[in-house]
Formats: sequence, structure tokens, C-alpha cells
Amino acid sequence: MHYDWGDLCALHDFCGTNADGEPLAEIWYGTHRGGPSVLDDGTFLEDVVSPRRADSRVDGLPYLVKLIAPAKPLSIQVHPSREQAEVGFAVENNLRIPLNAPERTFVDRNHKPEMILALEPWRALVGFAPERELIRFNEEVGTPLALRIASLLAVKGLELPVYTVLKRGLHPPVEELLAYVRRCSALKSHADEAISKRAGMVEFVHSYFPRHTSVLVAALMNIVDLAPGEALFTPVGTIHSYLSGVGLEVMASSANTIRAGLTSKHIDVEGLLSTAKLYSTPPILVQPSTQRVCRSVVRTYQPAVNDFRLDIADIEDCVVRGVATNDTLLVAIDREALVNGMSLPRGEAMWVPASVAFEVSGPARVALVSTASEPVRWLVED
Repeated sequence: MHYDWGDLCALHDFCGTNADGEPLAEIWYGTHRGGPSVLDDGTFLEDVVSPRRADSRVDGLPYLVKLIAPAKPLSIQVHPSREQAEVGFAVENNLRIPLNAPERTFVDRNHKPEMILALEPWRALVGFAPERELIRFNEEVGTPLALRIASLLAVKGLELPVYTVLKRGLHPPVEELLAYVRRCSALKSHADEAISKRAGMVEFVHSYFPRHTSVLVAALMNIVDLAPGEALFTPVGTIHSYLSGVGLEVMASSANTIRAGLTSKHIDVEGLLSTAKLYSTPPILVQPSTQRVCRSVVRTYQPAVNDFRLDIADIEDCVVRGVATNDTLLVAIDREALVNGMSLPRGEAMWVPASVAFEVSGPARVALVSTASEPVRWLVED
């Protein structure tokens, strides 16, 4: 996916391919109609995976896997629940909006909870920060605009400031916004790390979207920095924007995204305001459980959804064996692995059909994506 926010080189470097001067934002592995995977023989993966008996909203796999590398901020966005997706998809169908139309918001009927595993240092904005922290920051900024935001936060909480920025403040006096950003630039060296970090983030976002009022929404969000191996879960209804890094993203098989700023794509302010949680929510870091398989370590990341489960196998110089309870995707994320004797280079994916045994040898690091109810079954040797 060559979205304009993609990095020119990061995923090419990761996969060992040659950069072509075009942004490479994401590489998809899955059966979603927006970017279906094809097997080596030309067969579409959707045509051979096990039928999904329980969920007619999904074509093929219940999850979608991506390598992702933003070079600039993604849109301020939120993903709908299943119920919201069902309604939105039906409404847009009734309006006869083509699925590939730029003004289309609901391209399928599924929800889209998602988890990002950092492969390189990763920065994201996820959910709204605590009001007390935001009041203090805006009082420190101290411009008339910042003080109005601080007053709204103190009296009305987060909902009214967010609504005011997105609905009523799309064209505020430019000088007020620029004064706010200039003051943030001056606060990057503030002794308080929380203030300097937020100020630097505002300057960074504004550098890519100058004079966009939605920068003020970004200024209200939690800043999350992930080290490689750390994972962040974003439930439906949680406002977010990814800023930088390289990661492996696992989500329910959906491309429903409601945007309200920092983008050249279709914006649906009313849709975001009716879908997003307009109150403070802490970031949800997913702590892995670990087990030893052979002489290797497997870390399992399982957020509170059934749509996907992520196992990361750090394979030493040995053979790790397992069985795919249902259709499973393997992605090599560090060095080249051998899967059932076949080469799996870094950045490439392999499908293991339901009920098929597999063995992986290294040294390599491999991501295995399945579901919570039908996970990979590891064969642990005594």
C-alpha cells in the first residue's frame, strides 16, 4: 500500500527489496478484499482457507496482518464496532456509494480492533490523556488559545474541547494556532519531561500539517513510545494516530476507518464524534506470556478479542514444531527461517492450513497469527 504517509525506505530495508522512490506504507497479508494475498501459484488465499462458519461479516481469515512504516503522522482516526459497521455499511450501500469511492467510510461490515508490535522504536497517539495533565500543559503554553482550551477542560472535560476544535474551530484565526505552535517549540527544552515531550510532538505534527486545526486534537492525546518487542492494543472507539516507526500490525479483518483530521483522505467529523470515546483512556499495553518450546522462547500476545492472537517465536539453532488448529499465517520478522523445509525470508509470509503440522528452524524470529479460540498448538518435547 503506497499511502502518502509511508516511508520511502524502511519496509524495503526490512524486506531486502530495492526502494523505488515511492512511499511504501504497508504490506498486507490476509484475505480482505482491499488487498487480498495471492499464493505462489496465483491462487487467491481467500479461495483456499477454511470456511468461516461463525461470522458472515468476514471473507476468509478473521484477521489481517500488516507490516507498517509511517514516515509522517497518520490521520486522526477511530474504528467502529461491529454494530456501527453493519449500520454504516448498509447506509452507504443504500446511497449507492461505490466501495472504492474516496468518500466511502464503511468498506466492510466488521469491527477493527488492532494491535501493533514494535519492530523498531515506535511512537503513537492513542486515546485522550488525563485532563489534569492537559490543563497543566495548556496553562504552561499560555497563549490565549491554550488558556481557552485549559478553561474548557477544567469546566466541561474533554468532550467540548474536542467537539469545538473539530466542529466549530475548523477555520480559527491562523495567528492563534501559529502562536500556539511557536510556544510549543519554545517548550521543547522545558525541565518537565511530560511538557517538553508533548510540546515537541505538537511541533512535529504541525510540521507535516501546517495550519491544520486538528493538530489541537493531537495535542490532547496520550503519547505512547514502544521499544522493539512491546505491543499496544487499540480497541474500537479509541481515537489514535501513528507517528513513526516500523511495526507488525494485527487486527480484525477490516478496513473501516473514520477520519477527522491530519489527512488528505475523506473526513467524517460527525462519524468520529459519534464513534470515539471522548474522555481520558489509558493506553493498553499487551504483556506477553512466555513458554519454552525446544530450546526456543515463544511469547504470546493476546488482547481482549478473539479475532487474533500473536505468537512470536525466537527460534535458536533448533527445530520448533506445532500444529495449526485453524488457518495460520507465519511472517519472518528477523532473519530467514525454514518452514517445513521451505525458505521464509524476512518480511515474507506463509500460510499453514488448518490441522496441518509444521516445523520451523532458525536461527530466526517468526510471527504466527491465529485466533484466541483456535491458536497454534505447540508440540513441547520432554
